[in-house]
Amino acid sequence: MNAISRISRSLSGSEDPLLEQIETPWGFRLRPADMEEKASDLVIEWSLTLLGFALLLGAFAQWLLPGSLYAGDTLMVKLVLTCVLGVLGGLALSVSARGFRPEVQVDRVRHEIRFVSRNPRGRGQVLATVDIDQIIGVGITRSLATGDCHCLIYLIDGQKPLRIATGTESEIRTIREKMDNYVTPPHERLAAKMAARRAKPSNPASAA
Repeated sequence: MNAISRISRSLSGSEDPLLEQIETPWGFRLRPADMEEKASDLVIEWSLTLLGFALLLGAFAQWLLPGSLYAGDTLMVKLVLTCVLGVLGGLALSVSARGFRPEVQVDRVRHEIRFVSRNPRGRGQVLATVDIDQIIGVGITRSLATGDCHCLIYLIDGQKPLRIATGTESEIRTIREKMDNYVTPPHERLAAKMAARRAKPSNPASAA
């Protein structure tokens, strides 16, 4: 069973939660605390779904016209129109299924962090994944404009750091402490690599 804990604005004096942390058997999930269902989300989702089906129907329904119209420039126009309507319809359905509710899943079993988007029905779509073994550090930065803090992960290949959570300083420090248990620090990586080299046995036969 998942355990849900909410992290509140303890520094500013408000009890309104900003982040929701859900403990799971494989790790934990992070998402904004205001994830309750909204009527506007349902309207947008169903509108995009209906629009997607309408566009796909229009893309193929035109081919039901009499065969005498399948000639010359008209045929080319039909082909282009079918491609355009089909792509737009598929895009609308994809956005509808994905939803607009962000979630970050830290999975210790699979050794990965998943960036997920959910729709109002709770269905999620994985947008990107990051291998935990590729993370060399976890940091905190503060926004000069809003004063919010961000929890960042730094990758071994030197790419731009990725943000996994946003909140007050106390909230982000809690997340960072938890992430430190998942990420191997650079000095421990180096020590393990050196130990593996020293423990590697030499092969006299190959040297001869």
